[in-house]
Amino acid sequence: MEFIENRWYPACLNEELDRQNPLPKKILGRDLVVFRNASGRIGITEDRCCHRNVNLSLGYIDGEHIRCSYHGWAYNTEGACVEIPSLPADKPIPAVCRLRSYQTRQQYNITWVWIGDEALAGSTGLPSMPEMDTWPRVYNYHIFEADLKLVAESLIDAYHINHVHRNSIGTFMGNLYAGQVDFNIRKGPDWLSGTYLRENAGTFFEKLYFGFQPQITTHFGFWFPHTSKLDIAFPKRRMVIYEFYYPLDEKRISMCQVTLWDNIFRTLPPFARWFMLRKSLRIVEEDLVFLENSKKVKEATGHNDLLVTPSDEVTFEFTRIWNANTKANEDTAAE
Repeated sequence: MEFIENRWYPACLNEELDRQNPLPKKILGRDLVVFRNASGRIGITEDRCCHRNVNLSLGYIDGEHIRCSYHGWAYNTEGACVEIPSLPADKPIPAVCRLRSYQTRQQYNITWVWIGDEALAGSTGLPSMPEMDTWPRVYNYHIFEADLKLVAESLIDAYHINHVHRNSIGTFMGNLYAGQVDFNIRKGPDWLSGTYLRENAGTFFEKLYFGFQPQITTHFGFWFPHTSKLDIAFPKRRMVIYEFYYPLDEKRISMCQVTLWDNIFRTLPPFARWFMLRKSLRIVEEDLVFLENSKKVKEATGHNDLLVTPSDEVTFEFTRIWNANTKANEDTAAE
């Protein structure tokens, strides 16, 4: 699996962090630890204590520092060891007592981490996700073996919703009946977005709450290499799903699905969270059956190419962007 390093990666949602416990993460084969100190500053370092090479994520947050639970060595957010309890007071901490730290960025209530060439971090942007700043949200993580490219394409694949999710989403997001769909695609060097209409095939009660409009506007987006978006816009209500995915190692993928909503069950926040989390988990479970199965079939048969038909306009543009950026990454790595 090709690791694409020169991008900002979502290390964690900020609600995953607390002031007592560090958070272990594995991204692109690297074991990291994320922690927020007493001042609210977030640090990301390699997940080890340089004393005895145990995971620093087994430790705890002590004021401004993260402390190893084995011998109490303390590190700041830059990875420098600032205290060795057993060291005599008149002895300086050796300069080698330092961990690799990683650049972080705070945006959309997400902590992002830069793993690649640090000189490129300032010139690399993030997708625009304003909903992540203010809307209520639930999230879930999944670790599985699948083709990363297919995972990235799955959320923006309009045609699978009627079939894969027929028992969970059902008619809630509308229906794509026979006929060519106009996806109104916009694209850039490493992203694409678009809008299309789904026929409102909801039940009477779904229409009573979400509206009797004949069509439901659906927005979608993909940002290479790790973010996809699906945005269902009803006349007075909206639901947005983001998926963040990246390789853990050479075989496994981690995916975080975040579901956000506006003006849905507004007077019943606990019910809204329960409903959205339950629906989100069901959707992902249904997707994973096919994502994992596709990888197994490819390995068994040797058929690795996607078959693209004239109706697969979105898949065609997605594949073009994915392949071009993957090749650029390979060329850079070979230099």
